[in-house]
Amino acid sequence: MNHREKKDHLDKFKCALLKICPEYFGIPALDGKIHMNERAFAYELYHQLRLLYNEDTYYVNGELRKGLTIMPNYQLDVTIIPDLVIHQHTTTTDNVIAVEIKSNPDVTGPQIIEDLKKLELYTRPGALFLDYQIGILLVINCDFYQKFSKMNISNRQEIFELLNYTRIAIWNVNVPIPYKEDKSTNSLQLKDDCLTIIQSKNEKLKNALPPSR
Repeated sequence: MNHREKKDHLDKFKCALLKICPEYFGIPALDGKIHMNERAFAYELYHQLRLLYNEDTYYVNGELRKGLTIMPNYQLDVTIIPDLVIHQHTTTTDNVIAVEIKSNPDVTGPQIIEDLKKLELYTRPGALFLDYQIGILLVINCDFYQKFSKMNISNRQEIFELLNYTRIAIWNVNVPIPYKEDKSTNSLQLKDDCLTIIQSKNEKLKNALPPSR
């Protein structure tokens, strides 16, 4: 898959994400409570992606167990089920995006590391692996940089090392702020600056690491 094709898929993913209403990031409930319901958010993201891929040759699926026949003995085989995937159904050679989602504002460093390790596995190239082209860990309802700076040193270092794999990244939406609403279509768009895309090259991430000895 060439750079232009990857960019097209990433642009579609960003467009779908920014069309999600704030109410899906935290579900309003009784007594003024807010539920950070990861599955409800994932279903809405799936819906927005399906609208964009409706006439495309690629498919959007949720929690799809794919490719265990080529990795039957992998130690985490029971967890090889990304929250969302964009791919071709009948092949393991045309997998595009694998997505893991974390919606709990109290998400921990080890939980983030676990999902990044899964994404590294999903995107690992080679005939014996799934070879998704892009891995996205979508972290919502918290400021990732702020959380990262408060993690212990070993967790920060491991996250940074995992993000050295250029095929995976963290997409972070702290607060979903609406940009505009089209009254004719009742559609909503979030501001672009709601979204931060984090890879190891980010200076802010590097600055939160301990000094090199």
